[in-house]
Amino acid sequence: MSSKTCPRCAGDTSVKHKATTKAPSVATMERWSNDGVARATDGCRVEPDGKCEHGHSSWMRMMGVI
Repeated sequence: MSSKTCPRCAGDTSVKHKATTKAPSVATMERWSNDGVARATDGCRVEPDGKCEHGHSSWMRMMGVI
């Protein structure tokens, strides 16, 4: 995990970050899959199966799509 603290979850350093954005629709995740770019649970842009620099997983990874 990156050494940067997450500005959206008050610097919580636990392995599981709380989602700070609304979950996307299935149609949105399908579009992300086609585009090869997604959003993490804190709103950062990430790869569909990735994590952001703050340690948040992509919504697709979090919801078990990938």
